[in-house]
Amino acid sequence: MSGERVNVLKRRSEDFLKLAKELIDRKMLDIASFSVHQACQLRIKASLLRLTGSIPRTHGIRELMGLLANSLEEEGFKQLAEDVRDFVKRYRDTLIDVEYSYTESRYGLASLPQSTVNRMVGVAEELFKFLEGAEKYVLG
Repeated sequence: MSGERVNVLKRRSEDFLKLAKELIDRKMLDIASFSVHQACQLRIKASLLRLTGSIPRTHGIRELMGLLANSLEEEGFKQLAEDVRDFVKRYRDTLIDVEYSYTESRYGLASLPQSTVNRMVGVAEELFKFLEGAEKYVLG
């Protein structure tokens, strides 16, 4: 069952990322940035479910990545855990923008510029690749 749930979460994350790109083309940047957040959140949760068997009830991207790093370290994958932390450090500013967009895109008055939303999409794509590689490394 969890394999099926992992696949559903991955598919939904891919759908949200595709939707974000379409919304950028339509200049709907607030909703595009929210979709990027949803894509990242679901993709990380898919990895957590696949690797740990559970899905945390939090939505912070950096927090989820921290949970992933801690889980990997506990399972003896110390270098991979460090790679997760390095990913977060490398893309920290953009990940903060992604987290900011979670609430601001729905309730706030501020809007992120298109260049920022485009950068968020690029980091989401990198995140997807990174997580896929991490899963393959752990599970073989």
